[in-house]
Amino acid sequence: MDSVGSAASGKKVKLSAHERQAQAISKLLANPDKEIRIPDGPKEKSIRPPRDVMKNVTGSSAGAGSGEFHVYKQQRRREYERIQLMEEQNQKLKEKEEFDRKRAEVQHKDEAKTDKNRAKRERKKLAALKAQAAAKGKDASKASLAQKAGTGEPDAKKPRLHNESVQRIEFKPKDESDDDDQEQA
Repeated sequence: MDSVGSAASGKKVKLSAHERQAQAISKLLANPDKEIRIPDGPKEKSIRPPRDVMKNVTGSSAGAGSGEFHVYKQQRRREYERIQLMEEQNQKLKEKEEFDRKRAEVQHKDEAKTDKNRAKRERKKLAALKAQAAAKGKDASKASLAQKAGTGEPDAKKPRLHNESVQRIEFKPKDESDDDDQEQA
């Protein structure tokens, strides 16, 4: 996929980002049956676990042979990589816990605000209902949202339809007698 296309006159024309993207999409849509391979995300770093038994334990002291120095340096480098990897994993874990804590805090704050606003709306509805009842001459203290919904229970929730004139359709379980009617027909 070149960023240079060919025009009708034979000259090469540099394509804009939009044209390159359109060209890539048209190439993908040309054969919709072809499977598209989407690469996986980056893999997490890992190193092999340290050996249980070291065959020759050496140090960088003066008595070590000159050939052992490189073995020591390689062991030290592996150990430092292992420690650094453990520190990175620990840091990621701390960041994740901090993120989860902040997200829970924000969610709790949002829920509290939503509850507060809901209570405010309910108070406004109740005040409007009481004002409406007072205008009709009824006892305003008996007016409640439950009476407006048409139920005597204060906390009962009535399912609402967008169009109140439409009736609900109720389905009954299938009986054996229903099967007999179909067989006779």
